[in-house]
Amino acid sequence: MVSPPAAPKWASSSSDEGGYVRGVVTYMVMDDLEVKPMSTISSLTMLKTSNVKDIAHVEEKMISIGMDEELKFLKASLRSKTVLTDVFLGMKAT
Repeated sequence: MVSPPAAPKWASSSSDEGGYVRGVVTYMVMDDLEVKPMSTISSLTMLKTSNVKDIAHVEEKMISIGMDEELKFLKASLRSKTVLTDVFLGMKAT
């Protein structure tokens, strides 16, 4: 999940200003790099499509991204459909 620390000036909710985003928005990045606005319905849909039966098996993982992770991320994105799992959990895609 990505949540910006503060809304940039172009993301203002004022009707006089331009831009594509109104206010601060939190996004969910899926393992296949699909990006969706974070919402209850999108979270529940993701859990259902991932066949999660017990919510106790779900955990939040905070990550730090440095140069090594960026290179692994780029390589994995070219050959895998499970990029986040491959890079941040160290699992090989099947």
